[in-house]
Amino acid sequence: MSGDIEVIRDWIEAFGLRAVILPDLGDSLDGHLIEAETTPLTLGGTPRDEIASMGESIATLVIGSSLSKAADLLRSRSGVPDYRFDHLMGLDSCDLFTEALAELSGQAVPPRFERQRAQLQDAMVDSHFMTGFLRVAVAAEPDLLAGLHALLAGAGAEVVAAVCPVNAEILKRLPLAQVHLGDLQDLEREARAHHAQLVIGSAHAVQSAQRLALPLLRAGFPVYDRLGEFARPWVGYRATRQALFDIANLVLEHHHDTPAYRSVFWSGGPREREVSLPASQAHPGLVRH
Repeated sequence: MSGDIEVIRDWIEAFGLRAVILPDLGDSLDGHLIEAETTPLTLGGTPRDEIASMGESIATLVIGSSLSKAADLLRSRSGVPDYRFDHLMGLDSCDLFTEALAELSGQAVPPRFERQRAQLQDAMVDSHFMTGFLRVAVAAEPDLLAGLHALLAGAGAEVVAAVCPVNAEILKRLPLAQVHLGDLQDLEREARAHHAQLVIGSAHAVQSAQRLALPLLRAGFPVYDRLGEFARPWVGYRATRQALFDIANLVLEHHHDTPAYRSVFWSGGPREREVSLPASQAHPGLVRH
């Protein structure tokens, strides 16, 4: 998503570093108007001369295990050391990325990131009543599934059903009982069998969530039934905070209190009854018992 690209670029530049991002989808998918009525080519992206200069970088930051082979090739040809991150979702992963940037730049962590981290911690405290022990079904591609699992686990939730459309090495490293290689039909079956309480997936999962009578958190690609999803970031402290709020609010909106137990002998509770007494015994007002 273009929102993620913007967050990552700002994150790096905050430490005084210049980022060469490949691929850079931000300019072409950030939803802006151009002077030309039409264009035959995709806008923006990383120029070829910038790509050629990547071998002169002080380091390569590899975000997503799906880029491992490309990272291996770049390192072997350029000799540039790299730092690898499966994702940038959840408190721990954000800390690791921030520490790497501080190490590379030789600068202290900017105060704004300290504040964002504290805000995320506060959100984790506020939302844990809704997210703790929450049973979640997730349908996502491997890198996103890994990130969502980390985010949910950090909030005390449990992924009870995980479905991925393709196989990947990272799936073997996830602490899940099983990841099903399949489609949304598999997600529905597993979510129902494991009594899921929330579904996370793209807009294609709307009907599945409706059949399961469960709330849906839209994540991944595509999301065609909501405006502005392309601009929503999922990486970083603030994005993790927002995701926790969204999950907690979905749980609150779909929460139904357990009806109070009513004994078969209950007749509606005690009632006040008005009783008339002889005039000689009457007290001003009514006698209630």
